[in-house]
Amino acid sequence: MADVTSSTGRRYRCTSCGNLTRFDVTATRRTRSFHHYTVGGELTVERAELLAEDVESVECTWCGPTGNVQPLTGA
Repeated sequence: MADVTSSTGRRYRCTSCGNLTRFDVTATRRTRSFHHYTVGGELTVERAELLAEDVESVECTWCGPTGNVQPLTGA
């Protein structure tokens, strides 16, 4: 299956605990993908393109909703 990665490349930091690596990101994505079905009906997604992405929330995996997550600037 094709991987659709974020177009923003955004990184985050939790100012509560210093976490830079683990976040729960809730996002809505709009994609266009090429679906290839075999004669037997099995699906393979061969390529996918991210058309739009709206990040709704970002929570620190360690602190949860009590953490204060900020996007890193210049990253």
